[in-house]
Amino acid sequence: MFKRMTLLAGVIFCTQALTILAANLKELPSETKWVLNLDMKAAQTAPMLDFVVDKMAPEKRQEAEIKLAAIKAMFGVDLIKDIDQLVIAGNGNAEQGGVAYVYGNFDVQRLTTILAGSKDFNSAPHGTFTVLGWNEDGQKYVSFAKPGLAMLSNSQTSLTDALGVLSGKKAGLASDSVFKFALSRTGKELLTLQAVDVSSIVGEQPKAQALKQAQSLSLRVNASQPEELSAELSVTASSDETALQIQQALMGIQALTLLRSAEAPEPATLASLAKIGNQGRTVSVTMTLSKSAIENIMRLREARQAAKVAEPAAAAPAAAPAATN
Repeated sequence: MFKRMTLLAGVIFCTQALTILAANLKELPSETKWVLNLDMKAAQTAPMLDFVVDKMAPEKRQEAEIKLAAIKAMFGVDLIKDIDQLVIAGNGNAEQGGVAYVYGNFDVQRLTTILAGSKDFNSAPHGTFTVLGWNEDGQKYVSFAKPGLAMLSNSQTSLTDALGVLSGKKAGLASDSVFKFALSRTGKELLTLQAVDVSSIVGEQPKAQALKQAQSLSLRVNASQPEELSAELSVTASSDETALQIQQALMGIQALTLLRSAEAPEPATLASLAKIGNQGRTVSVTMTLSKSAIENIMRLREARQAAKVAEPAAAAPAAAPAATN
């Protein structure tokens, strides 16, 4: 049986769906430095995502359907219909996480009963809210803050600070905040990411060091065209010279990824489609994925996974012949 945290994360994170509530700038703390927005309703209606599902290997698709059914049976939540939007916001190093705001339709009593059986479970009031805590590979906290909104974090302080914004005791983002872009919902944007003070967010992740000199960034992944998916990353630096350095660093990462095409063909295929440019202080990376490109990437992934499965069998020594008298 799945672990409780794994299933709860599936309920809260891996979702598509029906509009219940939508994220609002004033609900996020004024100290917010980065926001990730997944529009699950837009994903549900995107023809290209239907195409991806149709192209999945039958056994993988069946496995996903079984897991969805298991989650619904245990938690009473239909991930295809009951969740609308996921917003994750933080005010510091992204490696340390933030607070997830999950908008949807939850059976709070049922989920609370399931969590009550977890290790180190506790329930504590916080003003007019209730914070549930449990230990599943580290401490986790959740609050069903209001009908249609669940808030989850690895940090109790981060969660209670976020609840303070909802109660009006702490300041939220202003209506003209730069993060207004991140929460906009056009029905075509599947994912948006926006960040300021980027150097304090990327931490020590080696793959993110190219962004150390960036002031702000934004990322959009959309399905504005029925036959393709597109992504656009925009990075703003403090000067034209710094922007050029960031561009060169990104081009270096692209070149290294292409050189590793034999061992990692899927990232190399994506890298070959990326177009990197700059104008003044802004560096841009754009990519368009057609149906044929997506199908090719999925085929490469399946071939690589099949090769991994075959390797142990090929490496196994042949059985010794039976002894004879």
